[in-house]
Amino acid sequence: MNPDPAATARLEALAYQAQDYALHMMRTTGSVPPTVIADTKDGFIFCMPSGMPDEAAKDQFAEVARLLAVAHAARAIVMVVEAWVRLAKPGGHLDTQTPPSQSPDRQEMVALILEDHSRSGTCLLPIMRDPFEKFVEFGDHTAPNFTSTTGRFSGLMPKRPPSDQEATAAKATLHSMGMLVVNRGFDPSMN
Repeated sequence: MNPDPAATARLEALAYQAQDYALHMMRTTGSVPPTVIADTKDGFIFCMPSGMPDEAAKDQFAEVARLLAVAHAARAIVMVVEAWVRLAKPGGHLDTQTPPSQSPDRQEMVALILEDHSRSGTCLLPIMRDPFEKFVEFGDHTAPNFTSTTGRFSGLMPKRPPSDQEATAAKATLHSMGMLVVNRGFDPSMN
């Protein structure tokens, strides 16, 4: 299957927007709040929870991201999350029994989980800190890898553009949750 060049360009632009956002947040605050960015016909929409203290809050944020994609007929979304990651060494295998947060060989990264209606991909941005734990820069990273992605923050995009009725229902659900989209332009200092 050959991807649509316009869809590929949109995903690349969304990945760059997410990377710029993550870099800005790391430089100004030293961390990146979990954020979903939706690419819509009206521009990018950013959404982030006030906190994610437990598994239920994480599940709710994933559901909000799903609803956001439907409500605003997103062409693509990216989930931006800071995470501990453990990668297999070349020629080695990955220990799947130990959670990354408890592993001595874990790496701190920002994960960009991209999706459109037909593909998903991940880009990992290694976080480099100085000896005082202050953010310095992102380490070497590759372009998004469009393979299968699994987990709570993947599979959030519908497989087809939503109908007007589906979008209206999703907007009503978001509204009932107290969520309104306000276009105030992108000013990360307000987030």
